[in-house]
Amino acid sequence: MRTTARISLLTLPVLLTLPAGCDRATQPEFTVRPPEPQNSVAYLKSLCDGKSSVAIAQDITIRGFVTANDLYGEFHRTIVVEDASGGISIAAEGSPLADLYPFGIVATVRCNGLTLCDYGGKIQLGTTPGDGGAGCIPREELARYIRTEPPGGETPSAQLLTFDAVSARHIDTRVRFDDVRFADAGKTWCDTDPETGRAVATEREIVDTRGRTFTVRTAATCVYAKEPLPQGTGSLYGIIDYFAGKYTLRVTNREAEFSGTAAHSAATRPTAGRPARTTRTTRTTRTTRTTRTTRTTQTTRTTQTTRTTRAGVTAATPPTAYP
Repeated sequence: MRTTARISLLTLPVLLTLPAGCDRATQPEFTVRPPEPQNSVAYLKSLCDGKSSVAIAQDITIRGFVTANDLYGEFHRTIVVEDASGGISIAAEGSPLADLYPFGIVATVRCNGLTLCDYGGKIQLGTTPGDGGAGCIPREELARYIRTEPPGGETPSAQLLTFDAVSARHIDTRVRFDDVRFADAGKTWCDTDPETGRAVATEREIVDTRGRTFTVRTAATCVYAKEPLPQGTGSLYGIIDYFAGKYTLRVTNREAEFSGTAAHSAATRPTAGRPARTTRTTRTTRTTRTTRTTRTTQTTRTTQTTRTTRAGVTAATPPTAYP
């Protein structure tokens, strides 16, 4: 009996605590994560005063459409992310970036750990800057800072502007100029170095209906650098660039719609968040001869053959509207 009593007394505190322990163990617990705070591109750029680079050491996140990348070699090692407040160039390694961040995809950029810098008066985002502006985010670290999502049916629009309306708030945003022509129609997009035969970055002028001019800058890396400029009058799409007091237009997605040339058409331009395609057109001639008793008729017919090659891959998944 003493032994039995001793066991009962020793186990009594344990038994008394079991019901409470079971209640806590079986009670469901949920961790509610607050939505990731987002900041505007304009706010992010305001953190850099232009006097020195700024290393971001706080949780700042921006979200917007990708409106430029290295498709057609237009923005080498760069993507542009744009929201309703503005746009910003992001320096990144990887080729082609258009595979990871196609036009129109929505990108969320976690800026903590990156650096803002002022290059020629334009704010850029990347790593520690060098002589050519922001340093590139290494390819293996891109997923740490940038993630993507589908556009949800929306596509980034191009703001229709006149030359005199361009201002600082349009830097790194997608715009459109209508009823313009190239002053140097007939020349190529880029000049060629006579010694090396390679294309060099070149500036050309476009002219509006009032005779005003605006500069179009084309990178030497563009695949169409040695092709002739569009002829006639039309519309030109691109990103407003800025350096040392001068605004320029950098064409994106090869979007040039001109009346006097077979320019890159809307049918072949990349759609939001989808693979980009490059269309090459060649012409073949087939000759048919018909012989009759009194005369010989020769008929020549020209047919058009189109070959499409894949130039981009859809990335993961871009906003239903600007954030």
